[in-house]
Amino acid sequence: MKHSGFPFLGAVWCGGVVTLTWAGIFLGSNAVSAPPNIVFLFSDDHALRTLSAYGSGLNQTPQIDRIALEGAIFTRSYCANSICCPSRATILTGKHSHKNGVLQNGSRWDGDQFVFPRALSAAGYKTALFGKWHLRGWPTDEFDDWQVLEGAGGQGHYYNPQFRCSDGRSLQVEGYSADVITDASIQWMDRQSQNEQPFLLMCQFKAPHIHRIPPPRHMNMFDGKQLAEPETLFDTYKGRSSYAKKCWMRLSGMAEHVLNITPLAGNYSIDEHPYEFLARMTEEQRALFHRAYDPENERYRRLVSQGEFKGKAIDRYKYQRFIKDYLACVAAIDDNVGRILNWLDEHELAENTLVVYSSDQGFFTGEHGWNDKRWMYEQSLAMPLLMRWPAVIKPGTRISQMVQNIDYAPTLLDVAGLAIPDDVQGRSLLPLLRDQASRTWRKDIYYHYYMDKAYNLPRFEGVRTERYKLISYYKPHQEWELFDLEEDPDELQSVYQEPSYRSVRERLKVQLAELRREYDVPQNEDTSIKGGRR
Repeated sequence: MKHSGFPFLGAVWCGGVVTLTWAGIFLGSNAVSAPPNIVFLFSDDHALRTLSAYGSGLNQTPQIDRIALEGAIFTRSYCANSICCPSRATILTGKHSHKNGVLQNGSRWDGDQFVFPRALSAAGYKTALFGKWHLRGWPTDEFDDWQVLEGAGGQGHYYNPQFRCSDGRSLQVEGYSADVITDASIQWMDRQSQNEQPFLLMCQFKAPHIHRIPPPRHMNMFDGKQLAEPETLFDTYKGRSSYAKKCWMRLSGMAEHVLNITPLAGNYSIDEHPYEFLARMTEEQRALFHRAYDPENERYRRLVSQGEFKGKAIDRYKYQRFIKDYLACVAAIDDNVGRILNWLDEHELAENTLVVYSSDQGFFTGEHGWNDKRWMYEQSLAMPLLMRWPAVIKPGTRISQMVQNIDYAPTLLDVAGLAIPDDVQGRSLLPLLRDQASRTWRKDIYYHYYMDKAYNLPRFEGVRTERYKLISYYKPHQEWELFDLEEDPDELQSVYQEPSYRSVRERLKVQLAELRREYDVPQNEDTSIKGGRR
């Protein structure tokens, strides 16, 4: 077992009651004498560009920003496999996809393997998950209590969502998904606050995942505004692998209904494909939807009929529709993060509660003309990570070392004072918060994407250092990219073939092979880098 040097939290049975033993954590001048509560707030597809804590000029996220201002922001936080199910499995296990078995969406989830919530439960924590689970099958004993979205292939619905519960019930709750998930989370915390047992709450939102429908209060949030386009919206994909131009992620290809472009009220059947999402709404909710969207949809139809949308004009219009709904969904997440933080304040639990905000990966919000994730380019690779623990973390802390979602599980084990299993591949982030690991921290990260049957993407792996990124596209055929992120932060021109970068290229290939060995990556016959064991 790995030990961080933090005190061990033990669970001792006394007459059928769990008694926690806690030696206390000392960090600087602060001391924690009781095991902290842990609140893990998690969104889906949240791009750094749309968080004001990360410098967004598009929108404001004041509640999420509170976590950074009152705690720590990680400025180089990355995922190991930028797709929904694999990232969730990595967070629970602290292992790369090839070790936890979830290589892609739809991979079988082995619920018997080590997950950190079960370890916390065994040590005396009360644990719960509310919201989006999105792993194959339902949870079993990973959590004490759970209420997870069902329907739409595990994605759940934005309006009046259906849930599967740990007691076997299936129930539908009227309301907006983020609000309903937060309601359930707060009700559960209300119950836990009546006893001395520490708790782990994982509150996992659906937003801002496609098909993005904001709550009525935010539907008109950006009306009349022209939001800034990313500089690479009209990327030509020159200077990169042939795969970039072939993938099916262009904003211009987005279907009208996923941009909430629908027929006007009364001009369609709510059971008619592809407008079934409106059938989930109550009459009042549908009326609010049409009141918000019909004027712009009517204008859109008129412009189309007049031939106004040609060439780049349609791309620009779709970008505006997409980004406004995306940001309005983010605003709903921000609202509910604020509700959770306020609850902790009102119940005087904030001081010794670790609050984490993150997402399953980053997202392209029009950069390179794309709308999705998957790639190893920065917008997809980078994921938000904010932490607040007033008893331990100094306000305004900024962590610039490279961290990855394999680090979440060992960090939360460490926070609880538990030993980290030897086969967990990540590292606890607490030493970074103590400023005691900057010299010994990793200098590179490993990435591997396997879902090559979707969106016309290849399989690929790569290494990112502080300055460089090497990507090996190995299936269906070999291509390489090398980016100098200081000279080319937008990753527009691969320098893999440049003679002046030959030594960098060869050094990074060695680093990639070393990472494969370190993480015990199985040798694939299609993989170009030798390393790891079969």
